[in-house]
Amino acid sequence: MDEKLAAAQEASSSAGQRRRPRPRATQAEAAVVVEISEGRARRVVAAAPKPGLQAEVAAALVFEMGIDSFFGASHAMRPNGPRHTHSFRVQASFITDQLDSHGMTVGFREVSNLLDAEARRFASQYLNEVEPFTEIEPTGENLAAVIHQNLLTSLAEMLPDGPQLVAVTLWENPTSFVRVGRRRAA
Repeated sequence: MDEKLAAAQEASSSAGQRRRPRPRATQAEAAVVVEISEGRARRVVAAAPKPGLQAEVAAALVFEMGIDSFFGASHAMRPNGPRHTHSFRVQASFITDQLDSHGMTVGFREVSNLLDAEARRFASQYLNEVEPFTEIEPTGENLAAVIHQNLLTSLAEMLPDGPQLVAVTLWENPTSFVRVGRRRAA
């Protein structure tokens, strides 16, 4: 078997059919990607993005992103409403004109973490016993407004030049929601 392989290689090299080596990309020109297909890994050299092209693609555009989080909580309407539980879905919408070098919105992970922190704050709680709902009704409208205000405050502290909050949408069930955002100037 080895003799046949050696003979084939000799024949192809003597016929001038030697493989030319692929040109190698420099570190700045390429990125190495490992693809896994059918349990086998292979190394692929892909062209890196051209500097400036990403900025050109995103020029004069605004990107809106929506991030969802989920939590369960209970509440009761005062003075004599029955205590009941909701599986809340909360979505925060943000806008930004900033993309990173990979074309992803700047601050995506950070705003996702901020929304998740808000959801954890209310998760498995009796809202009537959580500030500010000890003093105001724990309605969906008020809960959405509180989450909106908390996100505005957190964004101003953590990402002052990052994405801007557009709205918070809160679902108490799959068919009903309330959306709260800043009032537009007249």
